[in-house]
Amino acid sequence: MATDVNTGDSPSPASPARGLGLVLAAIVGCEFMLQLDGTIVTVALPDLQNDLGLSAAGLSWVINAFLLSFGGVLLLGGRLGDLFGHRTLFLSGTALLAAASLLAGLAPGPGWLLAGRALQGAGAALAGPAGLALLSVTYDGERRQRAFGVYSTVTGLAAAAGMILGGVLTWAADWRWTLLVNVPVGLAVVALGARTIPAQSPVGHAGARPALDLPGALLSVLGMTAVVHGFVRVAEEGWGDTIAVVSLAGGAAVLAAFAFLETRVASPILPPRVFAHRARAGAFLSLVLLAFVLTGLLFFLTQFLQRVLGLGPLLTGLAFLPFGLALLLTARSAPTLIARAGGPRNLAVAGLALVVAGSLWLSGVSEDSAYPAAVLGPLVIMGLGAGSAIVPFNVIVLSETPPEDAGITSGVLQASLALGGSLGLAVLLTAFAGGGTDVATGVSRAFTASAAIAGLAIVVGLVAWFLPVRAKAAD
Repeated sequence: MATDVNTGDSPSPASPARGLGLVLAAIVGCEFMLQLDGTIVTVALPDLQNDLGLSAAGLSWVINAFLLSFGGVLLLGGRLGDLFGHRTLFLSGTALLAAASLLAGLAPGPGWLLAGRALQGAGAALAGPAGLALLSVTYDGERRQRAFGVYSTVTGLAAAAGMILGGVLTWAADWRWTLLVNVPVGLAVVALGARTIPAQSPVGHAGARPALDLPGALLSVLGMTAVVHGFVRVAEEGWGDTIAVVSLAGGAAVLAAFAFLETRVASPILPPRVFAHRARAGAFLSLVLLAFVLTGLLFFLTQFLQRVLGLGPLLTGLAFLPFGLALLLTARSAPTLIARAGGPRNLAVAGLALVVAGSLWLSGVSEDSAYPAAVLGPLVIMGLGAGSAIVPFNVIVLSETPPEDAGITSGVLQASLALGGSLGLAVLLTAFAGGGTDVATGVSRAFTASAAIAGLAIVVGLVAWFLPVRAKAAD
C-alpha cells in the first residue's frame, strides 16, 4: 500500500479518534441514504401509481429519472470535488438530495415527482464520490481499511433495508414517506458534516486552481446519460428495441469523443492516468462484473421469492437479511481478513470465489425449492463473498491514488457499480427470458450466467494483480 500524504483536504494525523469517528458517521449516513433510494421507492410504486394516476411507462420513470441523473453526473461530480474541495461537494450534494426528496415527497403531480427524482440523482452523484474521496484522504493504514469496511457494510445493508423500510412506511403511513424520510436524515448529515469535517482547500493543486474542462463536462454527462438510458431500455424492452440501440450507440460515440478530448486538454475531467495503473484498472473491471451479479441477485431472487414462493414485499425484504448480516460480518472484519489473506488482492479473489459458489447454488432453484434449503445458504455465502471482495476493491483502487485524483477516481468507482448494475441486469434478463414463462427456470438460468460472470471477474483479477509486469526496455 502506498504511503498516504496528508493534505489540506484531511484532518491532521493528530486529529482525535472521536472526531474521525464523527466524520465517518456523516459519510456513511449519507451513503446509507443514497443506497436506500435505490430500493425504498420500489415497494411503494403501486400506491404511488394509484395516487398520481401514472401510466405504466410513467411509473418506470420514477426509478429511471434517478438512475439517469445519477449515472450521468457521476464523473463530473467526482472531478468537481477534486477542483473545489470534497467537503464542499459532499455537503452541497447532500443538501440538494434532501431538498429534492422534499420536492418529490410533496409532489402534487407526476411532473414535480419526476423532477424531484432527477434532482435526487444529481445530488447523489455529487455527494457519493465526495464522501468516498473523503474516506480515502482522511484515513490511512488499518483505520482506512476499517472505514472502508463500515462504508461497504452500509452499502450492502441499505439495499435490503430499503425494501423493508419501504414496505413498512407504505403500510403504516403513505408512499410519500419513502421519499420524505430522506429530509431529516439529509439535514442531520449536513449538520454533522459541517461541524466535524474540517474546512478544506482543494488538494494537489499548487497555486491557481485548474479551470474546469467545460466541453469534457458536457460530453461526460451526455455520454453517460445516453449509455445508462440505453441499458435501462434494454432491461425493459429487450435488445431489439430501436431506442435502446440508438441510445447505446450514441452514448458510446459521445464517450469515445470524450476520451479523445481528455488526452488533449490541460485539466481533463477524467485524466487518463486514472486507468494507467494496472491493478486499479483490474479492480474497476472486476467491480463492474461483481455489480452484474449483485444487481441480478436482488432482482431475480425477488422474482423467485414473490412469484414462486409467494412472499409479500415485507417478507421478501426480510428474506435478504442473512445476506446483509453476512456482508456486515466480513466487511467489519476487513483489516483482519486482509492481513490473514496476505493482502487485499488475495482476499478479493477469495471473495469472488464465494460469489461463484453462491451463484451456482442458486442456479439449482426450482418450483419445488424452499427458502431454508435453496436460498438461505447461498445468500449467506454470497454475503460473505461480497463483503470479502468489495472492501479490498476499494483499497486497491484508492490506496495508490494521489489526493488530487481522489474525487474522480471515486466517481469512476461508483460509475463502475452503476453501469455494471444496469448492464448486468440487461444481460442477465436475456438469460432469464430463455426460461420462457417458467419463472423458476428463468431465475435458474440467470444465476448460472451470474456464476460465469463472477468467474470472469476472478480471471480479470488474476491477470491484473498477479501476472508479473514486463520491465520496459532500456533506452
